[in-house]
Amino acid sequence: MCEKALKPITVPDAKVEKKKEEKKKADKKEEKPREEKPEKKGDNVANLPPTTFDLFNFKTLFVNHKDKRGKGVDTMYEMLDWEGWSFWYLHYDIYEGEGDKVHISNNLMNGFMNRASHTSKYTFGRMAVVGEEPKLQIMGCWLMRGLELPDGLTKEHPSFEYYRTRKLDPKKQQS
Repeated sequence: MCEKALKPITVPDAKVEKKKEEKKKADKKEEKPREEKPEKKGDNVANLPPTTFDLFNFKTLFVNHKDKRGKGVDTMYEMLDWEGWSFWYLHYDIYEGEGDKVHISNNLMNGFMNRASHTSKYTFGRMAVVGEEPKLQIMGCWLMRGLELPDGLTKEHPSFEYYRTRKLDPKKQQS
């Protein structure tokens, strides 16, 4: 051990300040003016008028309802803002080999649902794999904000183009 403690060597403050100022000047010269990002257009759901239908409370009520097919549907019909929401049927166009096995069809359906999760604030849907191997189909029924399909699905979802859609009117008999 040393008998006497050593003092640290210090750089005079003037030199340090001068170096900092020179560095700032050099950084300012290298900085390019920031390019403004183009404004992102709001999707068609953001531009809709306010609605009286509270989707979150409806989802909670419907998921926990004991009689989903009877009183649950009647409650939904009473709560729903028919001018601000619409029902849609989605049907996946099965390509060769995709409807052969249940696990392949389930993966396609689950991938679609995962990539559609960003729309959960204004959509509520049920998808299913139906039929028998090797002729399985993927289809579903969705409640969506607005009377047209939301841009969050049509423009932002990578596989939505492979789905055929049809607007439904649950108040009328469908053929």
